[in-house]
Formats: sequence, structure tokens, C-alpha cells
Amino acid sequence: METVNVTVCMERQARDDTAKLFSELGVSTTQAINMFLKLPCPKERYRYYLSV
Repeated sequence: METVNVTVCMERQARDDTAKLFSELGVSTTQAINMFLKLPCPKERYRYYLSV
């Protein structure tokens, strides 16, 4: 499967805290993001909600 690079801007503390958590769970940040993005979702509707 082809991969692509994605750039995300976030607070340094948030990045460091989540990297530590994921490490304790035995996954990398990249693996955690991929798992999140691959969550099953009904056609044309997301199962998770994002707000800005």
C-alpha cells in the first residue's frame, strides 16, 4: 500500500504527552493516527466528531 506524508501543526506539549501515552501503549504516534483514521464509519457519515 502506498503511503503519503501528512504535516500537522499542534502544541509541543500535546505532541509530547500523546507520544508518551502511545509509547506506553506500545504504538507509535503514526500507528495511533492510522488506527483512528481507519475506524469504521457508515457511508457518508463519520462516527467521530471534530470541532474547531
